[in-house]
Formats: sequence, structure tokens, C-alpha cells
Amino acid sequence: MNTIKCVIFDLDGTLLDTSPGITESVRYAAKKLNYPELSEELLLSFIGPPLKDSFMRCYACGETEAEALVAAYREHYREGALLNAKPYDGIKELLTALEGRGIFSAVATSKPQKFSDQILRHFGLDRFFRVIHGADLEGKLKKSELICLCAADVDAACGQCVMVGDTEHDARGAKEAGVPFIGVSYGFGNLAEMRRYPYIGIAEKPFDILKILDEK
Repeated sequence: MNTIKCVIFDLDGTLLDTSPGITESVRYAAKKLNYPELSEELLLSFIGPPLKDSFMRCYACGETEAEALVAAYREHYREGALLNAKPYDGIKELLTALEGRGIFSAVATSKPQKFSDQILRHFGLDRFFRVIHGADLEGKLKKSELICLCAADVDAACGQCVMVGDTEHDARGAKEAGVPFIGVSYGFGNLAEMRRYPYIGIAEKPFDILKILDEK
């Protein structure tokens, strides 16, 4: 593997435990639009993938219905649920260590850009990232495209970057972008699903990411 120039992080389930605000907002959207409440397992499955895809999957609805659910979700999320989250233990220490080694950090997330900027700034994490690329509101940007945007913005080849995430959505995006992938088991994804894609290591806690990089 080439010398690493940039580590690109997913946000939800990788940098921050955002589950309380996300599940609360899904419940709000479902109740407002008269959809049945989902199980805790299905609620947690919203963390990571694009929202519209998750609503279509969980409610077997069409795009128009899913877009209405997304609008209701975002209405509640931006009114305060967004900040119902917390950084994972060890994340700040990991980002500080990467900075000390001269390795750039970046974010590629399916969370909309505005929300991503706001939540990272709120928790004082924004200063660590050379670039933050969130999704467009229409959800047209694929994860692989967000990863490639990060690489381009730090003037790095794909082989000089590593993607870190907690779901198969992240692993698939890394594969499509031609970027090595590190999975994290402390997030909300399914480890078996992540392992269907190429990976260079699985981190049980944030600082394991640095150990995996050192080994490679």
C-alpha cells in the first residue's frame, strides 16, 4: 500500500454516535405522515445510507412518499435533534495523532453538507478536517463520488487515501473509488456485510485505526 496522505472518515457511526437524534427524527417523520413505528433494529439501519433509500426500503414506498418522509425527518432534525449525539471515545485523540504525523483527515458522509458542518463544528471536530464533503439534499452524490472529491481536494491519489466507515455502504463506496477500506465494529453497520468488500483491517475502537495503518 502507498504512503497514506489522507484518512477519509464516514461521520455517523464512525466519528459520532448520532443514533439518538437520527432515530428520534425517523420516529417523528413516521408519526407525522401516519406510517407505523419501526423496530429499533430498523431504526438503527437508517444510520449511514441515504435517507430516501432507507425510507423506501423500510416502508416499501415510492420515491414521492420517501421524499415527503425525508422532508419531515429534516424538519425535526434541524430543529435540535441534530445535536443529540456525541463523539466516540478516542476520536479526538486519533485525529490529533494523525495531525501530528502530517496525515490529512477528511469526511465523506451521506449526511447533508449543512448538517455535517454544523454537528462537527458543535463538537469541536471541524478543525481537524482538511475537507468535509456531505451529501447534496437530493441525494444524487454517491459515496464513491464523495470519497473521490475528498481525495482530489487534498491533492492525493486514491491509493494514498484510506476510507474508514461502519457500514457496507462505506465499504462499497471505497471499492468503487479504488480506495483501501478500514471497517469499524463500534458503529451501527453489519460486520459480515462489510466483510463482503475488500478491507485492510477492522477497528474495534478508534485508536485501532492508527494501528492498522502502521501495520500496512
